[in-house]
Amino acid sequence: MPALVAGGKAHAQFAPSHTTEYLDTRREDELRHRTLARMLMTLGMDPTDNAPVVTGTSTTFNMPVRPFEPQPRKPRKFAPDNYDAHRYTPSPRRLPAVVQVNREIGIAAAGIWSNYKEKPLHDPAGTGYDRETGWTTGFQVDASTMFDLYEVGNIFIALHFAYGDGSTGYHGSASSPTEPGLISPYNTSSQRMTTDSRLELGKGIMVSDRFLITPALQGGYRTWNRHIDGSDEVSSLSEDYGTFLAGIVVRLDYALTRDFVLRGRLGWAELVGTRMDARDVNGTFHLRNRPEWDAALDFDYRVSGGLHLTGGVQYTYFSFGRSQAVAQYGGYSLYEPSSWTNGVTMHAGVAYGF
Repeated sequence: MPALVAGGKAHAQFAPSHTTEYLDTRREDELRHRTLARMLMTLGMDPTDNAPVVTGTSTTFNMPVRPFEPQPRKPRKFAPDNYDAHRYTPSPRRLPAVVQVNREIGIAAAGIWSNYKEKPLHDPAGTGYDRETGWTTGFQVDASTMFDLYEVGNIFIALHFAYGDGSTGYHGSASSPTEPGLISPYNTSSQRMTTDSRLELGKGIMVSDRFLITPALQGGYRTWNRHIDGSDEVSSLSEDYGTFLAGIVVRLDYALTRDFVLRGRLGWAELVGTRMDARDVNGTFHLRNRPEWDAALDFDYRVSGGLHLTGGVQYTYFSFGRSQAVAQYGGYSLYEPSSWTNGVTMHAGVAYGF
């Protein structure tokens, strides 16, 4: 046992003693650490490299050395002297044609054929229906857009306004002013003015790049002003109709080419809040709710850039229910009978795509 001498005094010094098991554990840990260090230093090396391998048991470890291999330089690219920024800027991907046709503002001329008929309850069977049939002219304006919002794609919004005005033929009946109770046929002309305003909100479903289905909700308001011309024995008659509508519509767009798209439309709506006011008649007639059905087939052809030619035909059927009886000042009551209308609209115009 060695001793330390400090200040002339001797102090005992004890060397630590370790068991054989402890020393073996320390040795295994050191070998494991060396092996791990070799693995980390040789990560990513090519196995075919002739790197030196350490086989000795020296405590000093030499890291394998790989020869330096400079990476080849990439050649620099310079723009030509006549550089055009627009030429070298990639153009955005073109929208599918079935989406583009739903992003337009257009106006079209329209020809409107209508066939209106009504049957008063107490008219004799021989008098038939009161009819109003003929063509009027007008125009229509359409604006629609389709866009993505967060995770929802192809959101669809559309506005539609149509106007028609003209003279049609009236074939009906009139009461005789000289013989009460006698109803005779009466034929004349009728001035007809109509408006149709609608809003649609839906979502497009891409079946393929050529085929798009767009179900949507629709709502709007329609008006009809008619003036039946009179004669020396029959007074003229003016009536103003107005009705709200709410329903659903399904649009079908199919691209035959990148520029030519066929467009279909199927719609249903309920006519609600329908009312009618007649000149020189007391009160407002509230008509019962009835449905409206329509089907259309249109086309859209892109001429150049954002310019499109549009056209098509639409069939519409709707009806008004019989109103309540409205008391008049003379002690009697009047009502508006049920009616049915078939209509065909043909239109052609231009549109601008954005």
